[in-house]
Amino acid sequence: MRDPRAALDNIMEALLFTYQYDARRRTFVLITEYPFTSPGSVREFAAFVFEDAEFRRLPGDHGAYQGHGESFQASGPGAFVIQSIRQKADRLELWFGPNFGGVAVTYRQVRGFTRGSTAERVGPDEWIYRDARTRQRFDFDYPFPSLRG
Repeated sequence: MRDPRAALDNIMEALLFTYQYDARRRTFVLITEYPFTSPGSVREFAAFVFEDAEFRRLPGDHGAYQGHGESFQASGPGAFVIQSIRQKADRLELWFGPNFGGVAVTYRQVRGFTRGSTAERVGPDEWIYRDARTRQRFDFDYPFPSLRG
C-alpha cells in the first residue's frame, strides 16, 4: 500500500476484524475489510501496522463490550463496523458505535497491506476464501495470519 494514511480514510463502514495493541513492542495492528478491490478479487481486506504506538481504549456504554481492551477479534456474525475516523498528523481515532466505543492510537509510522480474495460457496452459510493472487486458502476471520498475536 503506497499511502496507508490516505487508505485509512477509505475504511468508513468497513467491517472490523481485529485490533491488537502490543505494549511491549509498542505496535498496534488493525485489520478491516477494504472497499476497493484488486483485479480478480471479490472481497478485499486491509491490514495496518502502527509502530512506536500508544493505545487508549475509548469505552462505550454497553458493559459486555468493555472487556475488549487492548485487543478484539471478530468471529462469525455480529461484527462491528467503523463508524467514524478522525486523523491528525500522528493520531488516529476509530469509533465503532456507542455500545462498543472506539480506540485512539498515537504513532510514529504506519504500514499498510491489502489482500484480495475469491470466495466459493460450499454450504448454505459456508464459504471458502482464497487469496486472489496465490489461490492460497485462508480463514475469513483471520485474513492476515502472519499478523496474529
